[in-house]
Order: sequence, then C-alpha cells, then structure tokens
Amino acid sequence: MAIKAVVLDFDGVLVESNNIKHQAFSDIFSEFSDHYKEIMAYHFAHNAVNRYDKFEYIMKNILRQEYDRTLAKRWALRFSELTRDKIINCPYVKGASDFVKHFSNKFPLYVASATPFDELNLILNRRGILQYFKGVYGAPTQKMKIFKDIAKKERVKPKNILYIGDSLEDYEVANDFGCTFIARTSDYDFKGIATKSFKNMSEIESYILSCLIK
Repeated sequence: MAIKAVVLDFDGVLVESNNIKHQAFSDIFSEFSDHYKEIMAYHFAHNAVNRYDKFEYIMKNILRQEYDRTLAKRWALRFSELTRDKIINCPYVKGASDFVKHFSNKFPLYVASATPFDELNLILNRRGILQYFKGVYGAPTQKMKIFKDIAKKERVKPKNILYIGDSLEDYEVANDFGCTFIARTSDYDFKGIATKSFKNMSEIESYILSCLIK
C-alpha cells in the first residue's frame, strides 16, 4: 500500500480534548434532569456528529420539542465558551506534535473534525501547528464528503489515504470510503474491530515507519 495523504481527526488524536468536551456537554444539559442520562448517552455514542446536529436531535427526539435555532445558537456559544481556551491549552496526545512536524515533510496532511471550521482553524493556529496542514476541514462538512474532496484534490484512490481516528464512527467512515484506518484508543478501545489500534501517536508513528512506508 502506498500512502499518498494522511488525514487526522482532531479531538482524541491530536489533543487530549475529549473529556473537556464531555464535561461541557454535561454542564449545558445538567438542568434537564429527567433527560440527562439519555442526552449524555446520545452524546457519547455520536462523537463524530457536530454540535448543531446533536442539539437538533436532542430537541426533537429527547426533549420532544420543536427545533429552536436561537436556543441551539445559545448552547453552541456556551459550548465554545466552556471549551475553546481549554482545548487551546490542553496537552497533545503523546507524540502528536512530533508526528505532525515529521510527516508534514513526507505527505500532505489534513485535519477532519466535527468541530466547527472557524473554531478549529483558530485552535490550530493558536497551538502553532496550522502551518503543517495542507487542508483543514470542520463542521458542517460531513466526513464522507471531506474524504471525497481530499481524494479529488490529491488525485489519489481511497486506498492511498490513511485516516487516523479515535471513534467507531471514524472507523466506519474509513471503511465505507475504502481508505486505510488506524485507531488511537481514547474513549473507545476498538476491541473486536479489525483494525490496528495504538495508545498514542508515538506508537502510530513507529508503526507507519516500520510497516506502511517501504
């Protein structure tokens, strides 16, 4: 297999931000005591869904009310207030910074995240790593569309794209698209899933250098 482009998820792959977002989601919906457990279960099961889509689902299917765009915007603003600065300053996944700097000289690197694009761009810039990526994709663009766009830009087949993610949804998108997938284990352990999984980006870098680059 010839790798010609590498795509990285953001939360849980580049930075240790999953718990920051879980806590923010919990804080926002803690007032809905009758529905809190169901809301949080939905949130944990849909890591790859952007926040606005989550809010719409929660309103319509859990709270059983009409979609209120103004309320969704208020929740989104609160979510950003609770998370942005913390994510700018939180630790990298072990080896992630070195991975990006090393492989940016070997392959076109892309970020594909459910974080809103403008916010993602700002965070990457503030963390000082934006320049290492050929492209950054965030919400509202769906990941399948992202991969199709990257394949078209790079003029490569799906099998030549390596995707590194940390959720079952990431694995499923990669499988549906036909690209190679490597898992970083964070919230999801990938037991029983037919994919290589590693604890951190240092291990993933070593695996790529020893097994995927000829």
